[in-house]
Amino acid sequence: MAELSIKELNAYRQFLTQLKSQLDDLDRRCIKLDGEVKQSENHCFVFEVHLFTKRSYSLVGYIKQIQKTFDLLQDAINKQLPEPLIKYECELFVGQFHVLLQLVQGLEKGEADLLYKSYSSLKEQIYQQLQKQYRYEQRLLTMISEQEERLASNESAEKSYIKEKIAALKIRYQKCNSFTQKLEFQLEEIQDE
Repeated sequence: MAELSIKELNAYRQFLTQLKSQLDDLDRRCIKLDGEVKQSENHCFVFEVHLFTKRSYSLVGYIKQIQKTFDLLQDAINKQLPEPLIKYECELFVGQFHVLLQLVQGLEKGEADLLYKSYSSLKEQIYQQLQKQYRYEQRLLTMISEQEERLASNESAEKSYIKEKIAALKIRYQKCNSFTQKLEFQLEEIQDE
């Protein structure tokens, strides 16, 4: 796997600093809104359920989930993981942030009905399966990377075995990625309710 250049790494870190600043601002706005939203409206925020792993009883609960995604993105960049993993974490962060920002802006305008936007259970099921696929792909890419590092540092005795193992992992990754793409297409075809 190709490592990031110093210039690319610095650009990513600068980008992360900007994202962190925007996330902190959104966090302050959510804390304020959590104090203002009437308890009758605040039983469980349900919106864009396919982007968040669990439902929350507060906007700050969603901020915590976005913070976890941000931490995973930062970790992926710092460890210089493969580009598809960085891209996945980045897209998830942007999706989560955008959705929560839209909700916050709507609530600040007094549009409480935004709290209850939800999607069909079919879309949610496909998205949950897609999340499992992404995690599986991430594990496979990590395993491939580890084996390639092992191959580079190993003496000739085990090299053929390691090469076979890498080839098998790559085949598994290709099959997994093919299924992931099918799920992505299915998710795009389903219209929002």
